[in-house]
Amino acid sequence: MKKLTMLSIAAALLTAIIPGNGAAFRCGDGLAIVGDKTGKVLIECGPPTAKESAGARAGGKIVKKTERPKKKEKSATPAVRREASPKVERWFYNCGEHDFVYVLTFEGGVLAKEETEGYGKGSSDCLGKGRRR
Repeated sequence: MKKLTMLSIAAALLTAIIPGNGAAFRCGDGLAIVGDKTGKVLIECGPPTAKESAGARAGGKIVKKTERPKKKEKSATPAVRREASPKVERWFYNCGEHDFVYVLTFEGGVLAKEETEGYGKGSSDCLGKGRRR
């Protein structure tokens, strides 16, 4: 009975620690939580099975930082400055045939969301810290 109570308390504490919507990815002994940077996720979970780069948030379109008038004549309007959208990357972790393929989406180098994309295949790449089968 004490073990069950201790486990319940531990689960409640872990849920309280995870920020936001509670999205986290468990990889062996490691844990990637929304808000973690790419380097921390690499240390915790090892390299992903595959990566996909969208380039920027706005539909994969990279926005130029500075736009200048096309004509060489002097213009009354100054150059328009725009902020570049953060780079978006999706990391895929194949956790094997008895688990899922987890997709970690990074915006500007920070984990923004974690989701699943169907069942995995073969052996697991989700053992964490470079311990793959």
